[in-house]
Amino acid sequence: MMTFDWQALEDRLVEQSTAVLRQFAAEHPDVLCSFFAYDTNPAYGEFLLSFDSQENMRRSAQKDEQRQIAQREMMLKLEGSWRGAKFNLRSVSDSSPDLGEVAYPLYAELIFKELEAFCMSEDYPQKNHEVEDNYIHGNVGIMLWKVVERLITSEVFAPLRLASPFRVGYQFHDDGHFIVLRLLNWPAL
Repeated sequence: MMTFDWQALEDRLVEQSTAVLRQFAAEHPDVLCSFFAYDTNPAYGEFLLSFDSQENMRRSAQKDEQRQIAQREMMLKLEGSWRGAKFNLRSVSDSSPDLGEVAYPLYAELIFKELEAFCMSEDYPQKNHEVEDNYIHGNVGIMLWKVVERLITSEVFAPLRLASPFRVGYQFHDDGHFIVLRLLNWPAL
């Protein structure tokens, strides 16, 4: 039975992410960055790196708030609107809920074919792809948390102009739920 080398993938992701972060800092020295995020589709070995600017984040958040207001107003016009309230009401956020709306979406694409090969192999622990794939999502989520901690420890974000606060996180491409792992560059109190 083949086992997957998560540590080797983590090491390569740290190395390649560091190069991308340095490249972005060199190409965009004047951008006030509000966040850095991975958009991952692990079954295909894809890790897409995106950045947002403070200005774009505010604009996206305002657009999202207006969408939420319009959706709520439409919902309230429906008879029995209380039935769907739980599913139609979500929090307004001060950042874009969609990585597709960031200033620099898909800035870099990192592909790890060995992860895709493992997911498609006979050795893959969870064969039923009809349900949520907890094995791959769980392992990749843990790995991304460790990658982010290593990037922070190595001060790779230092060359960027960081908004206060600066968010670092990820989302699984198939669920669109953005997870903020860390907030950096907190304002002084």
